[in-house]
Amino acid sequence: MKSRGLGQSFAFRPVLALVAAALLLLAGALAAGYQYHSSSTEQRRQLSVQARILAASVTAAVAFNDRATAQEYVNALMLDPRLDAAAVYDESHHQVAGFQRPGSEPIADSLANGGRLPRGHLLVAVPAQQGTTTVGSVYLRAADTPLVMQLARYSGVALLTLMALLMLAALAVAQRVLTRANVVLQRRARELANANERLSAEMEQRARTEEALRQSQKMEAIGQLSGGIAHDFNNLLMIIRGSLTRLQKQLLQSEPGVERKDQLERERVAAGEHPDAPTAASQVPDQDNEFFRQRQARHAQIQRYLDMAQDGIDRAASLTQRLLSFARRQPLSPRSLQLDALVRNIQPLLDHSVGSRWKIEYQLRSQWPVLCDSNQMENAILNLVINARDAMPEGGQITICTDDLRVDASHLLDGLADGDYVHLRVVDTGVGMNEEVRSKAFDPFFTTKPVGKGTGLGLSTILGYVEQSRGVASIESQPGRGTTIHIILPRAPRETIPEEA
Repeated sequence: MKSRGLGQSFAFRPVLALVAAALLLLAGALAAGYQYHSSSTEQRRQLSVQARILAASVTAAVAFNDRATAQEYVNALMLDPRLDAAAVYDESHHQVAGFQRPGSEPIADSLANGGRLPRGHLLVAVPAQQGTTTVGSVYLRAADTPLVMQLARYSGVALLTLMALLMLAALAVAQRVLTRANVVLQRRARELANANERLSAEMEQRARTEEALRQSQKMEAIGQLSGGIAHDFNNLLMIIRGSLTRLQKQLLQSEPGVERKDQLERERVAAGEHPDAPTAASQVPDQDNEFFRQRQARHAQIQRYLDMAQDGIDRAASLTQRLLSFARRQPLSPRSLQLDALVRNIQPLLDHSVGSRWKIEYQLRSQWPVLCDSNQMENAILNLVINARDAMPEGGQITICTDDLRVDASHLLDGLADGDYVHLRVVDTGVGMNEEVRSKAFDPFFTTKPVGKGTGLGLSTILGYVEQSRGVASIESQPGRGTTIHIILPRAPRETIPEEA
């Protein structure tokens, strides 16, 4: 019905045709008038140019009253069929030279005694000057344009107007056919648009499904690879750690010479001798003393190397634990606890970790317990707070929020089945992320931090731990407007008793 009304509103009507024809005729008349005016203006300009040229040519002849020479210049203009007459007068208003076509009147000195040029003919007058002195006047009159040329000049406008009227009539005939065809085309266009929308929705859904499948396969492959490597690497670290421990114990044992010196000192004290009294046997312990001091210095240097090796092993062990957690092969010790209590217990640690330029606001409103590994959850919250701090190099506010969340038919949430959940959010006011960075933030080994400042396993480890705890994690961020990390964990079964965090 809507398409039919639209077609009828643009249907051809006789009144519209008459108005259009009148407008076309008016446009043709205006075009003819404009053409006539522009042609007259151009003709007058050309005539003025010729008059100035003639005036410049006959100035000397007029000044010396050389009528023959002046007449020669005037006769040269007779070759131009556009000129009807020409006349040259001196300063006494006597004609020096001139001509007129047969049947035309000669040109009178109209400027004599302050007169004006007559109207009706295209006539121009130019003074003949020698320097700043006027010695005469030059007149040129254009011939009348033949009727055939005038008809030819305006025939184009008339032809275009006639063609426009014919086209208007043709449009009136075609309008009926187009109106009927328009209704059919609009109906088919609506059908095609609906089909295209359904196809686009199906293609978009398929693309999202394929992308999710590729991402899942990629994460699964990386998880298996990193988990296997981390497990074997962890075993090697344990062997190296045990070897370093045994080496350290061996270094702490005393040398036989030092033990003998200590034994002699104890025997002398037991015999009542003064400890500082010189003895013949005391020279050997002095040599042992020097050797002992050198040995202690060497042991101190070796101990520093051992401490550095132990520190490297601890870091490597922490990295392997993260890899195992990302691969979901890290053994967890889940227990029922409340996130509010856990956050309050580590609040001093969190406040101390960010520094004085950052403020942490706590909005803890959860009452339900969750089933999770408390140590892993503490590490996850600490990592998120540190990431939020790094996203605000000039300082800012970090907000930690907890809420109880119920998912059902009236409150749907993507990726979550119906049930009760606890929602943890860590919000910062930092630089934020664009869509490309946000989509890769959970990928392993992806980081925006400078080289040496991050491993790229922080968020991926948190994701692995959360999914291993049957929860979901997501990121909400915009450049310049901060970032929000969402962690949603299922509520612990009601038969479990919440423990203190």
